[in-house]
Amino acid sequence: MFSDRDNLICLISDLHKDARGFRPRGMYNWGAMSIADLEALVEDMAQEVEDTIEAEEQERIELDRMWREDVALGVIAPDDTVELEAWEVWESRAEEAGYAA
Repeated sequence: MFSDRDNLICLISDLHKDARGFRPRGMYNWGAMSIADLEALVEDMAQEVEDTIEAEEQERIELDRMWREDVALGVIAPDDTVELEAWEVWESRAEEAGYAA
């Protein structure tokens, strides 16, 4: 059974991996950190994970928008999953012609 301290350190390691893609081996002096320090680090890492998730979602939305625009312009061929609305095609053509807002 782990102590509260060990559980916090494991949680920090997991959150760090989720936020930054790697575990924080050798990055922290765990022995010098108090429980309050560890809890504060958990809060910081949890916020960083939330920020990372939000940034990834925004990037996914932007990439999808750019892909749909390329399909509307005929730059790339659509696959079976895309059904563009007429306004998307006209908007893309207008932007290509220099009528962007």
